Amino acid sequence: MVGLAAAKVLSLLYIAALLAGTSISEFRGASKLANSIKDETTQLLVYANNANVPGILKRGAILPLNLDTHLTLPGGCCSHRATPSLSPDARSIAYVHLSDGQPRREAVTIYNVEDQSQRAVFEAEVIWGISWAPGGERLALVADRAPDQGHNLYIVDLSSNAVTQLSHGTVHIDGNEYAISNHAPPSWNQVGSQLAVEVRSTHEQPENSAAGSIVLWDIEAHQLRKLTDGVDPAWSPAADGIAFFESSRQKCFTIRSDGSEKKLLFALGKRPFPSKSAPLFYPIVWSPDGKQLIFHQWVDADLITDTYRLDLVNGKLSFIGSSELQVVNWRTNTSTLITGKKSADQKPLSCGSTTRCSWAVSFSEAARRILAEGSMTMP
Repeated sequence: MVGLAAAKVLSLLYIAALLAGTSISEFRGASKLANSIKDETTQLLVYANNANVPGILKRGAILPLNLDTHLTLPGGCCSHRATPSLSPDARSIAYVHLSDGQPRREAVTIYNVEDQSQRAVFEAEVIWGISWAPGGERLALVADRAPDQGHNLYIVDLSSNAVTQLSHGTVHIDGNEYAISNHAPPSWNQVGSQLAVEVRSTHEQPENSAAGSIVLWDIEAHQLRKLTDGVDPAWSPAADGIAFFESSRQKCFTIRSDGSEKKLLFALGKRPFPSKSAPLFYPIVWSPDGKQLIFHQWVDADLITDTYRLDLVNGKLSFIGSSELQVVNWRTNTSTLITGKKSADQKPLSCGSTTRCSWAVSFSEAARRILAEGSMTMP
């Protein structure tokens, strides 16, 4: 029995070591996403949820990253979603990794893509998701940190590493009790003064999407209020509009921050959109010019999603591919704009396995028209 137990531990350590050294290029779906990039200045942060592996895609290439991102310990504890974030200038990644096993601690570390330097900025028992502020100076986090119960919301000032805790357990709005959700990272408004945060009613099972609501957290005024029922908020960085899914994850709406102008953006089952047989999954992603968006449809228990791109100008829907890739952040690399140079270290893309991805976005005239005119009509 001792020999069997030892063999099991060695096996788990071997698997963890393999995952820690895994490149995003080894996951299915990366090549199709990279080949869909038409612009030399675009960089996409992609995320493999099952292995906690982030990666950066350029047009037809993967930028090499030297990161130890493992979250598991011998015995199988504790793999979970830990959504990373790419800085607004696309020069740094904020990612989650295991920093200590006894007692268990996870850390958010900033990795500089250009010089490969790293620095830890936050620690907690469990960290679920990160969102980089539009000015680049702060992070918003959902994390579990003793002695507080449940999931809580934190702000990290990157110039001083000062941490501000916004929530302490449950929050009360209009006589109702809610818990911060660990299903979606918070989403910043365009000036970095408010966050759109998914919460779940404490009177329902936390996994029940019907229990989901979206609240707006005013960081400067230290106030919060309920905006609407729904999940997976994605705030436009260029307009006063928040995209979200209703509880059945069959429809995507936009709404203004004052609660007005709630409009249907698209619905599954309506031509040319896919059927209702699988739910929408992960927050939607707006393109930098606001003329396109990416959405995912969960089609398999192993977190395999079908990824689609919707052109808001001509109404054309394109199927990108099936993968375990979630698009979290979509950025424009400012250094590429300045120098016009490609990294000599970037590797040609050769993928063929599984992952989840990431892009975060801007919002311009086409998206503003949708917010102003109502739901999109499709040919």
